[in-house]
Amino acid sequence: MDRNIESYVKVYNILDKKKCKKSVKLLEKKEEEFKTHEFYNDIQNIYVSYEHELSVSYSDIETKDYFMDEIWNGLNRYCEELDFKWFGSWKGYTELRFNRYRTGTQMELHCDHIQSMFDGERKGIPTLSIVGVLNEDYEGGEFIMWEDKEIKLKTGDLMIFPSTFLYPHKVNPVTKGTRYSCVSWTW
Repeated sequence: MDRNIESYVKVYNILDKKKCKKSVKLLEKKEEEFKTHEFYNDIQNIYVSYEHELSVSYSDIETKDYFMDEIWNGLNRYCEELDFKWFGSWKGYTELRFNRYRTGTQMELHCDHIQSMFDGERKGIPTLSIVGVLNEDYEGGEFIMWEDKEIKLKTGDLMIFPSTFLYPHKVNPVTKGTRYSCVSWTW
C-alpha cells in the first residue's frame, strides 16, 4: 500500500464537456435555489457560515443523472486503480450538490466530515469526497489541499480523495467570473 497521502488524490477527465457547459446554463436559471453554504461546528453544535462563503444547491437539472452515473464510474476506476481488493465497504454516495462561487466567494479550509448526510438510515462517516468541475471560465478559485498544494482542475475533471482530516482543502476566492462544480461523498 502506498504511504504517500498524495497518491490517494486522483483526477480523471471523464465528464463530457458539453454536458458540463449545459449544466452551467441550467444552473444559471436556478438562481433562487442557491443558498449560502454552511459548515457544522462540532464545538458549538450549530451550523455556521463564513464571510464570503460560496452558494450551494441541490437543483434537479436534466444532466444530474448523467453526473451521478459518471461518479459511479469514477469511484469504480478509483478503487480498481488503487487495487483495493481488501476495501469494499462503501455503500453508496450522496445526492449531487452544486457549488457556485461568484466573484469574491470562497470555501474555507476544512475536511469533509459531513454529518448532515447521515439521517438515521445511513450511518458512519464519509469515506471519499468527489468533486466534478463544470467550467473554467473564471479567475482565482484554485483548489488547494494541505494549505499549499494547488490541484489543477479543468472542465470535465472528476477528482476523488479520502474524506478525512489528512486531506484538508479549500477553494481560494474567485477574482473574476463564476466557478461551478458538483460534489458528492461516499459512505
